[in-house]
Amino acid sequence: MREVAALSLVGAAAGAVGGLVFWAVHGETTPERAIAYGLWIAATLCLALMIVVGRKLIWRRTSLPVLESWVWVGAALVLTLAGAAIDVLGS
Repeated sequence: MREVAALSLVGAAAGAVGGLVFWAVHGETTPERAIAYGLWIAATLCLALMIVVGRKLIWRRTSLPVLESWVWVGAALVLTLAGAAIDVLGS
């Protein structure tokens, strides 16, 4: 469960910063919606990275512990729900 929390926290921070940068540059959307988009993109990246990390080639070439797929899916779910909550609260 710690891995899900840590991965979700990293994804949320990256998504929030990315959303705020998008809002600052683009400006045609609300900051809440931009942050929600950033969190949803971070969730998508978690699912995409799950496929990449699941390759045996990665396991053989690194000594780092490889996260299991349920951790990636759990973090993507947390990020998706957080993005939805921020989007609803911002409306």
